[in-house]
Amino acid sequence: MRTTLGKSIVILVVGTLLGTAFLLGSVAYLTTRSSIVNLRRDLLKQVDERVQERVQQYFDRAGDALNFLERVVFTDPDLESGWEGEARLLDSYLKIEPGIVWFYYADHESGAMLGCNIDQLGRYVISWIHPDNSRIARGFEVQEDGSLETVELVPKNPNPYDPRDRPWYQKAIAGEGLVWTPPYGFLSSKVIGITAARALRDDSGKVRGVLGADFELGRLAAFLDEFDVGESGAAFILMDGGVAVVPGAARAGEHVETLQNAFESRYWDFSDLKVDETLEEGFEHEGKRYLALIQPIDLPGPTRYFAGVVVPRDEYLSIVYRNLILTIVLGILILGIATALGVWQARRVTGPLARIGDELENIGNLSFQDGEVDVRSNIREVAIFSDSVGKMKVSLRAFSRYVPRDLVRLLLSRGDEANLGGSLRKVTVVFTDLVGFTAFSESLTPDEAFSELSEFLEIVAECQEKFQGITSSFTGDGTLALFNAPKDHSGHERDACFSALELLAALRRCNEVRKAEGKFEFHARIGINTADVLLGNLGTRERFAYTAIGDGVNLASRLEGLSKFYGTEILVGSDTREAAEEEIEWRLIDRIAVVGRRQATKIYEPLGRKGELDDVTLRGRDQYEAALESYFEGNLDAALAEFHEAALNLPRDRPTRVLMSRCQRYLREGLPENWNGTFSATLK
Repeated sequence: MRTTLGKSIVILVVGTLLGTAFLLGSVAYLTTRSSIVNLRRDLLKQVDERVQERVQQYFDRAGDALNFLERVVFTDPDLESGWEGEARLLDSYLKIEPGIVWFYYADHESGAMLGCNIDQLGRYVISWIHPDNSRIARGFEVQEDGSLETVELVPKNPNPYDPRDRPWYQKAIAGEGLVWTPPYGFLSSKVIGITAARALRDDSGKVRGVLGADFELGRLAAFLDEFDVGESGAAFILMDGGVAVVPGAARAGEHVETLQNAFESRYWDFSDLKVDETLEEGFEHEGKRYLALIQPIDLPGPTRYFAGVVVPRDEYLSIVYRNLILTIVLGILILGIATALGVWQARRVTGPLARIGDELENIGNLSFQDGEVDVRSNIREVAIFSDSVGKMKVSLRAFSRYVPRDLVRLLLSRGDEANLGGSLRKVTVVFTDLVGFTAFSESLTPDEAFSELSEFLEIVAECQEKFQGITSSFTGDGTLALFNAPKDHSGHERDACFSALELLAALRRCNEVRKAEGKFEFHARIGINTADVLLGNLGTRERFAYTAIGDGVNLASRLEGLSKFYGTEILVGSDTREAAEEEIEWRLIDRIAVVGRRQATKIYEPLGRKGELDDVTLRGRDQYEAALESYFEGNLDAALAEFHEAALNLPRDRPTRVLMSRCQRYLREGLPENWNGTFSATLK
C-alpha cells in the first residue's frame, strides 16, 4: 500500500500525539476508575451491612412481643368474660410497635382468638373471634378515654374462622420455641407477610394455646426507604422463593418496577451463599447497566433472607466519565490544532508535488488539459521537475494525435510495450468517405482544404468514439474505424451501425449551418462489415500503425464504394446485419459478388432505429424487398412492376431506380447464363 508524502508527515505527527495522549489518558482513567470502584464497593457494603442490622432488629421484636402477649393473656385466661382490660393493653403495645400488624392469642381448647391489628382503614382494632357458628366475631376500637367502641370488622369474613387449622398454629404446636413461617398471603388482607408463633404449654407439656405476631413485608419496605444509595440506587431484601422487598415509590420512584422485574428474572444464583460471604454482580436491564451487592441475613426460620443494594453502574463512575470526556475533548482540541499545523506544513512541501503528480497521471491516461501546470514553490528541485513535466506534456500531446488513444491507454494499463504483430480477431470495420470533396478541394487553398476536411473528420471521429469505436487511420477524405478493438466490446456490430446513423444525423445538423453560410455541404458514404480479420501493429520495427487486414476489411471498403453505385449513404454486410437485426430497421439492397471474392453476399441498408420510421417508408421498404425477391427468381416483368409501385412510396430512392434500370436492361438483353440473382460488382 502506498501513501503520499504529505499523508506520511501528517500520520507521523498525529500518530505520535495520539499515542502519547492515549497512554496518558489510559493511565489516568484506569487509576481514577480503580479508586472510584473501590470506594463504591466500600460504600455499598456499608449500606448492605446497615440493611442487615435493621432487618434483624425488625424481626427481633417478635420474641418481646409474644412474651408481652403471654403476660397479658394469662392475667385473666378467661377470654369469654374478662378480656376488655387485656384489650386495652394490646392496643397500647401495638401502637408503639411499628413492625407488627397483628399479634394475637388462640386458645387450644375453644379455638377462641383474641388479638389486636391495624385494619385496612388504618384503625387499631381489638378483635375477639370464636369458631362456633352461633357466636359472632366482634371488633372494638379503644377510644382516647379507654372505653371500647364496637366497630364493623374490615374485611368481613362470613365463614367460621378456626385458628387451630391455620399453618402458623400447626407449625407452632409441632415445634419448640419460636417458629417462623415462610412468606404467605394473610387471610384477611391478602397482603404478603410472615408470622412468628410460639406454643404455650402447661407443666405437663399440654398445649394451652398459641401466641402469634404478623409482620407485613410491605412495612419492611418503609425501613428500606431510610437508606440513601447514591442518587437513584436502592436497598432491597430477597427471600427464597423469589419474593423481593424493595423501597416504596416515595423513595425509589421509577426504579420500583425495574427492581421488581430484575429480581423476578433472578439474574443471580445466591442459593449457596454463606452468611459471611458477599455476592457482587453486574447486570443489564431494559438497556441500563446496574451493580448489585447481596449478602445473607442470619435470621431464624426456614426462609433464607438476603440483604442487598443496587445502583446504576454509571452513577458512581460519572465523575470518571466526566473527567474522561474532558480529557478527550481537550485532547481532540490539541490534536486538531497539531493536525492543522501538520497539514499546513505538509502542504507547503507536498502541494506542488501533488499537482505535478495529478498532471503526470493525466498524461499517463493521455488526458491533456489546456494550460501549464500551476506550480509555485521555492524548492528548486520541484521547479525543475515541473518544467520537465510541462515539456513532456507538449511532446506527448503532439504524439497522441498520430495514434488511437484507446490503444495507447490499453497498452499502458497492461504495462505492455507496442510490438510488431497481430492476432485473429472478430471486429466490425467501418469505412467512411466524404462525397465530392476531391473535386471541391481544387477550388480551395491548401489551408482551406485542410480546414474543411478537418471539420468533417472531427465529426466522424466523435460519432465513432461515442459508440466505443477507434478511428484507426485517416485515408485522405475518409476514415477507417474499428469496433471491438483493442478492447472487447459486446454489441459492437450494433454500435457500429448506430455510429453511422448518428454521423448522418450530425452531418444534417451541420449542413443546416453550412448551407446558410454558403459553404460546401458534407455528405458521407459508409461501408460496414463484420469479420474475423488480422488485427495488430503493421509496419517496420521503428514505425508501425495499428490496423486490420483481411478479406473482411476489403469487403467493408467495397461496400463504401458501392454506396456511390446504389446511391445509398450506408451499406452493411450480412454478418453485421444479422448481429444487429433486432434494434434496427433494415432493407435488403441486393445480392452481389464483389471484385476479389467468389462468394456472393447480401448487402443491406440500415434505415434507422426501430420505432423511429414512418409507415410510408416502411411500406416502400417492404414493396422494394418484394420486388427484389421477384428479381432474384428471374421474374423480371413482375419485379419491374413491383419496383414501380415501390417508387411511388420512395420517389427519391436511388436503389429502386438502379434495380428498375437493371430489370429493363435484362429484359432487352436477356438474363445472364446460370442466373441466380447475384450481381457481379466490378467497382472497387
